[in-house]
Amino acid sequence: MAAARTGPSLEWAMALTVVLLVAAGAYESYTETRAPGYSVLGVLQARGYLKAYQAAYEPGKGVWRALGWTGSSMMVLMMLYSLRKRLSFMRSLGSMRLWLSAHMFLGIIGPVLVTFHTTFKLHGIIATSFWCMIVTAIFGILGRYIYVQIPRGISGAELGVKEIDAAIADIEMEYGRYLGRESRIGLLDGVSLAQGEDKDKSVLGALLLMVRNDISNIVSIRRLNKALKSRFNLASNERRRLIWLLKTRASLIRRKNLLSTSHRLLHYWHVFHIPLAGVMFLIMFLHVIVYYVFRTRI
Repeated sequence: MAAARTGPSLEWAMALTVVLLVAAGAYESYTETRAPGYSVLGVLQARGYLKAYQAAYEPGKGVWRALGWTGSSMMVLMMLYSLRKRLSFMRSLGSMRLWLSAHMFLGIIGPVLVTFHTTFKLHGIIATSFWCMIVTAIFGILGRYIYVQIPRGISGAELGVKEIDAAIADIEMEYGRYLGRESRIGLLDGVSLAQGEDKDKSVLGALLLMVRNDISNIVSIRRLNKALKSRFNLASNERRRLIWLLKTRASLIRRKNLLSTSHRLLHYWHVFHIPLAGVMFLIMFLHVIVYYVFRTRI
């Protein structure tokens, strides 16, 4: 089969990391302002560690300045993904799928750290950079969603219509290992969620169509899983494999039918995402230069 199965472990690890960082940042922000003795920095300093870090809830002091540098560095490093796409000598350095995951991870963690670095004191032109960063991060998540709507192989290369059809045919052949012909037909009808592409829809309408189809897909697969438990005598691992096959088939059909729509959305996404990121980095670098030259924020 052309499209390989990839587990969600990396995505779950990324989500867990974000949740833990937000929780840690929120705890440290609260305790440094309300109960300094219970803050992580306060506890460590009471034991003789990190004495060089000033216990002050200000963007340019203590751990908050370190968070600013760390978060900003992550956002700069995430741009290596763009170089990986364009420079031929970097093509051997891992798959595009892995680079995109790293790009997205850094693009979420970086803004989280920078947000805590600000200590929620936003004014002047730096506030513009901050909100550009937030919108850019949101657009990045949206871009990831649109990107995965385009079927790709193991290397991350986009699949053509014929390759998608071949992957679908491979999946349909595997059904015979689990169910009879009549049952397969019923199951195929139950998860055939592909809808004809409506090229006349607006950009927002096309995006909503994708989201609606994804939600419909999730609901149908859950309903099908319950039916498999009650109607067929399958081992749990066989049922999970069958559910994955049906889910993948439905997803491939829908993505094939909406292939040009996905490309259209990705085009408009680049139109907004790249200039926003440019403004964000420009003001961020200006902020760093002005701060270290004049010791003031802008």
